[in-house]
Amino acid sequence: MNTVARLAGTFAVLAVALAGCSTDNSTTVPPPTTDQATETARVLAAATAVQGMCYGWDLRANSSSEGASVSRGSSLGAQVPVDSDPTRCPEYIEVVARVTYTSASSEAEDSASMTVETNSSRVTGADLARRLAAIGFTTSVFIDEPGFMTMHAALSLPLVTAEAGAATPVPATGASAASAGSLAALPPAGNDFLRDRWGFLVFAGGFVLAGLAAAGIGVWQRGRVSTPQPAPTKR
Repeated sequence: MNTVARLAGTFAVLAVALAGCSTDNSTTVPPPTTDQATETARVLAAATAVQGMCYGWDLRANSSSEGASVSRGSSLGAQVPVDSDPTRCPEYIEVVARVTYTSASSEAEDSASMTVETNSSRVTGADLARRLAAIGFTTSVFIDEPGFMTMHAALSLPLVTAEAGAATPVPATGASAASAGSLAALPPAGNDFLRDRWGFLVFAGGFVLAGLAAAGIGVWQRGRVSTPQPAPTKR
């Protein structure tokens, strides 16, 4: 058992070392998938056809106002800014999410912010941002799932705009109902440590289990070899 304990300890140390060395230093903010952006634009276009208000999103890879856009689209298209065509979109509302990831070696933590911009005189961006935050779109969810949550925030704009009295509610029939029913519940805020290291922790855990299994088999086989065999009886 001492041999097994020593081997287990060795594998545990290696696992911890792997986990410690696996720090994700990437500061890249992941955009939504192509399918997510395309479907979001389609649903927003359906809402615009009913409400007469254009909706869009802008995910930026920096919490400051100068952050570069990672993904921007609208009811005009998955890659078409909502303010790009005043003729088709005289009034618009756009959710802007700004996310900053810091490297693990930095003392600063990841950060995010969410605002709503609009040129409509019927509602204020601050009011809509407050309504979005009230239904779960807080900074932590944008940190954990920036692309996915930005899409959901954009899809919620027709709802909060109608709640604010600035647009007609979208009827829950036909394509609108199907689209609304397909939206998943908001995921809980994740853990930053696990977000950065989960893959390596899984690998390290498997490494430890494999080591323990090998050690156990080795000890069992050595016990079989070392067990004295009874001497053959003479006839």
